[in-house]
Amino acid sequence: MNECKTYPLATKFSIWEKVWAQGSFAAMGIAGTVGIILEDWIWVIPYAIIGGYGIPGIVMRHLTCPRCPHLYDYGDCLQAPPGMTRWLIKRRKTHPFSTAEKLLLFLIAVLIPGYPLYWLWSNKWLLIVFLISAVMWFSGQLLYFCKRCRVKQCPLNRARVRIQV
Repeated sequence: MNECKTYPLATKFSIWEKVWAQGSFAAMGIAGTVGIILEDWIWVIPYAIIGGYGIPGIVMRHLTCPRCPHLYDYGDCLQAPPGMTRWLIKRRKTHPFSTAEKLLLFLIAVLIPGYPLYWLWSNKWLLIVFLISAVMWFSGQLLYFCKRCRVKQCPLNRARVRIQV
C-alpha cells in the first residue's frame, strides 16, 4: 500500500509555481512584520534581520542556491529572480551540507514563521493571513517542490529518483 511515486524533476518553473512560492512567502513575511510593528515595533528589527539577511545572505548565498542546478543548468529560480540569485552567489557548491549548515537552514526555516507568532495573537486577522500563507508556503515546498527538486545535497530534498549532478 505504501507506493513509491516518481515525480518529474523540475527544469523550469511555471509562473503559477513562482507565484505560489514567492507570493505565499511574501505574504507570510508581510503579515508577520505588520503584526510585530502594530504590537511593539522595536521587535521587528530582529525579524527584519532574520528575513532580510537570513534568506538572501545565508540561505541563498551560502546554503541552498549555490548547490541548485535549477539556477546553473536551467537558468531559472523558484524563490527569486534568477539574476538576483546569480548576483548573490559567489561560487557554485557541489558538496553536501555540513551539520552546521543543516542546523542553520532549519533554524531559519523555524524562525521565519515562529518568531512573529507571539505578536500576532492579539490581531486575529493578521494571524489568520500569516498562518494561511505559512501553511501554503511550507506545504508547497514539502509536498510539491521538494518532491521535484534537483538540489541533491539539500536535506529537505524528497525526490524519489536518482539525481545526476
